[in-house]
Amino acid sequence: MEEVDNLLKNQVFDFSKLLSYGFQEKANYFEYQTIIFEKFNLIITISKEQKFSYQVIDRNTKEEYLPLKVVTINGDFVGKVRSRVLEVIQDIIIKCSNKDVYVSNQTKQIIKYVKEKYQEDPEYLWNDENAVFRHQENKKWYGVLMPISKDKLGFKEKDLVEIIDLKINPDKINRLVNNENYFRGYHMNKKYWLTILLDGKVDIQDIYELIDESYNSNNK
Repeated sequence: MEEVDNLLKNQVFDFSKLLSYGFQEKANYFEYQTIIFEKFNLIITISKEQKFSYQVIDRNTKEEYLPLKVVTINGDFVGKVRSRVLEVIQDIIIKCSNKDVYVSNQTKQIIKYVKEKYQEDPEYLWNDENAVFRHQENKKWYGVLMPISKDKLGFKEKDLVEIIDLKINPDKINRLVNNENYFRGYHMNKKYWLTILLDGKVDIQDIYELIDESYNSNNK
């Protein structure tokens, strides 16, 4: 179903979350089964290479319910089966996956760092590529990831680049800003927020330290 493809776009499954959800680990994939309308078994498999597939099997005949995947078949019953399958798949995606929309190696390192240190994933609040890191208790943002056109930072080029915004002491912002790697907050309060271009030219350890500072400044 096209709806399934749309739901899966840019999603990466967390295998530990799949196991907590009820998936069973096989040789090279994870499998989940549930019953639909007492008539069908919905079988979902996710390979360790992130390939997603599903089947709806008639519990009596043990054969696949093929009308589900034929777009020209739109009867009332098959429509209900499709809706239920989509509900299950959407629930699995919400609870067991994260978006992977970034290409910069530093962005991926940052996401991994925040996950390991603070047990928090980027949150996509606007149904686009922009994401925030925020404290789970007070909901304050301490980081914003986004892809933007390079000319928005003052460059002539219009290549797409990735940035992170962090809340930093104003004096430190004044010292760091050079309009090459460090900039005053893009789309944020320029007195308190610092933008870092994630193109590899700023040492990742320096970025980690600034993330920690932003995290601690917003954890009050």
